[in-house]
Amino acid sequence: MSIIGTLRNKMGKFLVFVIGFSIASFVLGDILGPNSTLFGGNDTTVGTIKGEDIDFTSFQSLYEEFSYNFSLNSGTSPSPNDVQLLREQVWEKFIQDIAFQNEYDKLGITVTSSELVEMVQGNNIHPVVRQAFTSPETGVFESEQVVFFLKNLSNQSVEQQQFWSNFERNLIPLRLRDKYENLISKTNYVNKLESKREYINSNQSSSISYLYVPFYSISDSLVSVSDNELKSFLFNNKDDYKQEESRSIKYVSFDVSPSIEDTLYVKEEMNNLKSLINQSSSDSIFSSINSDDLDYYVSLREDEIKNLFGSNPNVGDIIDPQILNNQYVLYKLSEIIKEDKFSARAKHILFKWDDQSLNPKSEVRNEANRVLNLIRNGSDFGEMARMYSQDGSASNGGDLGWFTEGQMVDPFERAVFSKRSSGLINRIIETDFGFHIIDVSSAKSNKVFKVSKIVKDIIPSDVTRNISYRQAEIFRSENNNMDDFLSAAEKLGLKISSNKIKKNDQTVGSLQNSRSLIMWAYGVDDLGDISNVIELDNSYVIGILSEIKEEGTSELEDVKFSIRRKIINNKKFDFVNDKLSGIEGSLDEIAASYGINANVFTMDNLLLSSSSLNNVGYSPNAIGVAFSMDESERTKPFATDDGVLILQLNSKDSFSEQEDYLPFSNSLLEALNLASPLKIDKAIKGFSDISDYRYKFF
Repeated sequence: MSIIGTLRNKMGKFLVFVIGFSIASFVLGDILGPNSTLFGGNDTTVGTIKGEDIDFTSFQSLYEEFSYNFSLNSGTSPSPNDVQLLREQVWEKFIQDIAFQNEYDKLGITVTSSELVEMVQGNNIHPVVRQAFTSPETGVFESEQVVFFLKNLSNQSVEQQQFWSNFERNLIPLRLRDKYENLISKTNYVNKLESKREYINSNQSSSISYLYVPFYSISDSLVSVSDNELKSFLFNNKDDYKQEESRSIKYVSFDVSPSIEDTLYVKEEMNNLKSLINQSSSDSIFSSINSDDLDYYVSLREDEIKNLFGSNPNVGDIIDPQILNNQYVLYKLSEIIKEDKFSARAKHILFKWDDQSLNPKSEVRNEANRVLNLIRNGSDFGEMARMYSQDGSASNGGDLGWFTEGQMVDPFERAVFSKRSSGLINRIIETDFGFHIIDVSSAKSNKVFKVSKIVKDIIPSDVTRNISYRQAEIFRSENNNMDDFLSAAEKLGLKISSNKIKKNDQTVGSLQNSRSLIMWAYGVDDLGDISNVIELDNSYVIGILSEIKEEGTSELEDVKFSIRRKIINNKKFDFVNDKLSGIEGSLDEIAASYGINANVFTMDNLLLSSSSLNNVGYSPNAIGVAFSMDESERTKPFATDDGVLILQLNSKDSFSEQEDYLPFSNSLLEALNLASPLKIDKAIKGFSDISDYRYKFF
């Protein structure tokens, strides 16, 4: 591989901000000119960062550069998912260039030309350069090859020269970011008390006993919650119930499905192909040219070929076109090949046994024979495999698929390949893995059947699409308000779908590639606004804006269930607490007096770093309480997320002071340093006053 090719491969995985050429910026002026009405008038601001507007032209120009570079590296055009990822990278690039650069300037952080030289051919080689110029034979970095490459770069193609220029240019922001993160990381510090606390968390253990009453043991019917209680709870806990901006839409779809005429057209086409394939010199080439499916020349075994061509297939046999999954499919048996090795297909039920097994060998064998007798007497093999088999094939009814000679262990293989016909092997087969019940699905064969497969999708014609579009247009023109819209849809038997959407969602419900519907919903301002007919993949959709929710406190209706549950649990705690408070004695005595829903458990070797209690679940607060207690101390009843606890500390390991907490200090410092880049990123973005309006455009 060439050096450029190697760099291209490495950079595709390493660099986020590699920039190629701009290939489309010159066309954007007309699209986004002063008289353009695209995207809602003259507002072309994609976002703002630290008060600086990012206009659509600049954003799209940089996106085209990223997209070009992606295609240069991968050899393919970006997929829809790639497009979304590239746009995220472009947005991050603007944040880097504005928000982060501002921080670099404040601190005077720069990258000099001499540093850049050092990164490419000096004593501080960048990892990508080092990897690209490392000999695969010796594993040694060859610095002289770097010098040779750079001296001869002018003789390379313009594309390669530009590629290297982009690479060098993008080393600068990466080095700036490294310098800034290293500078901030140097302020990380762990003191002795923090190290000591880490030591205690990791080493000190306690033994506790606890009485637990789960909330589910008390019927909800015993607790009532009024509307005023719900409203009051939400008012007093507003910060816990924040909501993002969202909108709700209702919509109807006019699906575009192939008509009878469309189906007949494809059928006629397939009949013509049936005649033509017999005249072709190569079935595989003919199929590859005419099939809509990449799987156009397949290899089948005897059991599979019989399902298509019957028990006596011959080369040249053709299966008439038939409809399968909205496609017409035609099969032709093109070739029969004899392989050097035989293959067979079988399913099995494995009863594992080895020297480490707990059960005696005789018991496992007896169990296998018992199941074999059940199968002999009519039990379904697949069901028995799902119930008893102890390997991964159990979920498939024991099916192992086709396998060739030499793939299976010897006793298993001899049993399968010695059977002349399909069916159950009437004895247990022992191998190193255990005991097998085997059913041969297809006896051994060395025949492979090459089948040409032509697939044609049955798709709606332009005429069919136009009919659906006209239906949608008529519906839209005749219904201009929400009442008429909903009433007409109901009369016509149209399904009215409803979905809550957020501005950066990519799909609406089950509608694929429905971003355009979301963009419409966030481009209008009034409830009851009705969209024009929006074309999606296989439908025409008309939407109506039914609800607008601004960012802020959630509506009671949206969080009523969650709040009701919390209030109910609070009341259940009061009920349990009142009942427990009047009982004295040991935890076991208290539990006995309370009733069957109170249970006592014990945990030894409980660490402060733990987060869960056995039979209770996630309870970090309870563990904190346990380690704050003195030995033999017992708490009063208190609530967890799912029940009521009484804790009793049985014992606590005495803490022994360490002369040196350095290992714990180093561990904490390493964790801080690893977390620094994410914290820095979050902090800078947090105070950079970033507003993202991309949802208006993409």
